[in-house]
Amino acid sequence: MENSRSGSVKALYVMPEELRSSLAAPVGKIVTSRDGLLKEIAGSSFVVTVGDIVTLDLLESGVYPDICIVDFMTKRESSEELRKRFLPFDQPEIRVVNPQGTITQELWNAIEDGIRNPRKLRIVVEGEEDLASLACIALAPHNTTLIYGIPNRGASVHRVDDILRKMVNDTLDKMRA
Repeated sequence: MENSRSGSVKALYVMPEELRSSLAAPVGKIVTSRDGLLKEIAGSSFVVTVGDIVTLDLLESGVYPDICIVDFMTKRESSEELRKRFLPFDQPEIRVVNPQGTITQELWNAIEDGIRNPRKLRIVVEGEEDLASLACIALAPHNTTLIYGIPNRGASVHRVDDILRKMVNDTLDKMRA
């Protein structure tokens, strides 16, 4: 297990108040079942998950995402049960600090590392992983399938393309720290 802690946490991006409501609204296709998730990733060459439950849904179905980003929390509550459910799934792990409402340099670098050195990487976030999907879209290869969990709704599924990447890059420009 790697730990990328360097002492101080540097935010690359910070969510401004005026973007909160638009970023909270789910975008993309909403999937509500494991079978639906498995259909969505069929034929995908690179899969990224953001969120504990959606990641476990794939792992427990025998599918290891290329990168999974988790925080061992659900609905803002720490969960020892979630942590235990991840134990059987051995994979390289990087731990990063990422406070709520930010994308830190540590998180960005860990995602870049997972893309450059494919090895079924788990990134464990101390803090919050909610905005990690933006970094994943900005960095991931074309045609990557990104899945992120939406509490009480299911999962949002996106296929990374030039249009989605431009939308995300425009948003990130508004968030630059």
